[in-house]
Amino acid sequence: MKPVRYIVGAIGFILVGGMVAIVIGFIMALLFPPSDRFIVGVGMDWRNLPGTVLGLLAGIHSFRVSIREPVE
Repeated sequence: MKPVRYIVGAIGFILVGGMVAIVIGFIMALLFPPSDRFIVGVGMDWRNLPGTVLGLLAGIHSFRVSIREPVE
């Protein structure tokens, strides 16, 4: 049962982390409109960095919750 939890946790990590990064990236693009072409999502420029960090932290939290043993 443990390998299934790790697989579900990895999928949840990718989905949650990616969605948070995209949403925060859109918010940053609305607050600070880009002067040239701008790709929203994961990246290391100053507009994408907050989404990347928050997405990583949210993904880690989602993974840890997914693999935790149920409390009885």
